Amino acid sequence: MKKNKLFYYWEKKDEYVLLLFLLRILSLIYLSGYFLRKTLYRLGLIRVKTLKTKVISVGNITSGGSGKTPFVLYLAKKLQEKRINFAILTRGYGRGKKATREIRKIESPDIKWEEVGDEPLLLSNHLPEIPVIIDKNRYISGKIAQDKYRADLVILDDGFQHWRLKRDLNILMIDSTFNLKEERILPAGRLREPLSSLKRAQVFILTRVDQSEHLDNIKMTLRSLNPQAPVVESVLKVTFAINWKDKTEIEPSYLSGKMGIAFCGIGNPYSFVNTLRGLGIEILNSFFFLDHYIYTRKDLFSLEEKCMELGADFLVTTEKDSIRLPENTGLKILILVIKVELKIISGEKELWQVLNL
Repeated sequence: MKKNKLFYYWEKKDEYVLLLFLLRILSLIYLSGYFLRKTLYRLGLIRVKTLKTKVISVGNITSGGSGKTPFVLYLAKKLQEKRINFAILTRGYGRGKKATREIRKIESPDIKWEEVGDEPLLLSNHLPEIPVIIDKNRYISGKIAQDKYRADLVILDDGFQHWRLKRDLNILMIDSTFNLKEERILPAGRLREPLSSLKRAQVFILTRVDQSEHLDNIKMTLRSLNPQAPVVESVLKVTFAINWKDKTEIEPSYLSGKMGIAFCGIGNPYSFVNTLRGLGIEILNSFFFLDHYIYTRKDLFSLEEKCMELGADFLVTTEKDSIRLPENTGLKILILVIKVELKIISGEKELWQVLNL
């Protein structure tokens, strides 16, 4: 007997449908917790802390990579040019000890990522004179920035959901390679909050607009929910590649026509692969690990074996991933690290009008 098509779909997809159902149940639980927390803040049952110094939050509404760290670096370098005294407050995800840490690479050149987290170390590598203060409680780290470093301004890294600290400005990063309207609440999707929370932002930074197929739809969504906030468009531009072993710099043009194997543990790995292809690299294979994945020598030897098997010229990864690679591996294959910077292609004037610095 010929089966009804709908019945056949459900029969073959029963495990997927069950998983989707469970994820949506978990999303409802997550959403209930979100609204409960929001209500406690609105009623004043959880008090919002206030610093004397100006607080600028750079965050996102989705899990995974949205280009937040490159934008923090962009903003920080502009503040340095303006000679504004500032500090960066960050959580330090993935570090061992949870005590408050303060780092300035110029004073702590040998600091290990396991002590502070990969993103704080990356920030400090690029900004060696700027205090990067690490604590889950951003009011505690903010007080250190305010009282010890006399900061006129603090950048609250990944702060959109950190309601306990009052901020003067919410900058919201949007990865434009994903269509916001198609996203669901965690864990069924990537949304940390309902789309209605977009109303809290004072400015939107769209990243990877050169790789987006949803740009017009995203802009329409943002304008319908928050028409007052400027929409800034940006791309991630490759500055150069680095030989991971000896730290020598390689011009991106040298990589065109070469064959490589990509690996990374970041929020949006497909965007990284697209960036590599944009350099003219033929990607023979790619391996994606969990965000903040801690690599082992065994991982690298397996990747090296795959390189030799396919005849690749090198392994290639991101700057953040390179921080988590084990030292003294004894690998024979070349590992290249791609460095990028955020470049604003439209809306920069409007951004700085909102920043008012």
